[in-house]
Amino acid sequence: MADARRIDASPLRIRGVVDRVVQVKGGTKVHVSYRVDGHRFTTDDLPVAGNAGPESSERGTAVCLEAAATDPGTVRLCGQKYPTGDDVLPALGLLTAAGIAGTAMSAGWFTTTARQRRRTAP
Repeated sequence: MADARRIDASPLRIRGVVDRVVQVKGGTKVHVSYRVDGHRFTTDDLPVAGNAGPESSERGTAVCLEAAATDPGTVRLCGQKYPTGDDVLPALGLLTAAGIAGTAMSAGWFTTTARQRRRTAP
């Protein structure tokens, strides 16, 4: 099951603290540490985009996180959704299928045209 679906199935709101801010091309990512049931967790780079994320992305800033209750290591910033994650997979599948179909049709057309030219050639 994808991370977003795992979180959506059993969301758990928790507080975390920004450990590190990373400036990347196209935005900012943060590393956050948090505790669930006495266990300490840390995140990799969480993208700060739009209205999701801390107002101030400085080290030591408290942030709201949503974790999967069944897997607290699966986490995202509160309010963050994944329009380029789970929702994009079906679209990529359709694009791939259309590309394969288009390639096959083009190859068939070229083959048919080449045979036709050979038959009509003197």
